[in-house]
Amino acid sequence: MIRAVVFDAVWTVIYPRPGITEVYQQAVARHCNLQLSAVHIQNALDSALSQRSRDSDLRTDELSEHNFWSQLIDRLCGDHPGRHACFDDLYEGFQRPDRWRCYEDAADSIDGLKEAGITMAIASNFDQRLHMVLDGHDPLSSIPHRFVSSEIGWRKPAHLFFEHVCRHLNERPESVLFVGDDLQNDVLGAQRAGCQSAWIRRKPGGSEPIPAGTIAIEKLTELLALVTGRSQ
Repeated sequence: MIRAVVFDAVWTVIYPRPGITEVYQQAVARHCNLQLSAVHIQNALDSALSQRSRDSDLRTDELSEHNFWSQLIDRLCGDHPGRHACFDDLYEGFQRPDRWRCYEDAADSIDGLKEAGITMAIASNFDQRLHMVLDGHDPLSSIPHRFVSSEIGWRKPAHLFFEHVCRHLNERPESVLFVGDDLQNDVLGAQRAGCQSAWIRRKPGGSEPIPAGTIAIEKLTELLALVTGRSQ
């Protein structure tokens, strides 16, 4: 029986608008006079995030999160003197709620789960900026529990991240359903910690195969049926 549903944040309940690569392109051009392609920026971002999730040491804190994004700008801009202003612009900008949108199906899903009496939380590999973002979006601001990696001290897919969430929700792992877009961090990480998981795949027919035993959904509104047996 599922008693709690825990949502990932980025690409699960919220998404950036304008897109990340577009914002980065504009900032790098403005501060460093560099014209970088969207593909180049996306590849650098994907590579950095993927490598970080594969690290043997998944510990983190606020300074580690700050340094990760600062080092990404250094890789994109080299030793250009404008790179520090570029980083400050981007780091501060992405804490503004108006840089983010809430998925429509997230709002509908949260309302349905709330009516069904399900405990809800948001748990994300992020830093303290996430609080400002969530506070600026209804109904995300009403979700009572938040777990941010920089505050927990561990990043997903670390077992201790999921253990921390379950302990603070006062629920056994098998009663908690983690929902996220990242197969390694959100889905398989939760499964290895003894939790249930659902993989949100917003693009039907994605190239990444669905592992055996993994629940895959295309909209968050499918969760109500999974959790309660009732349709949205």
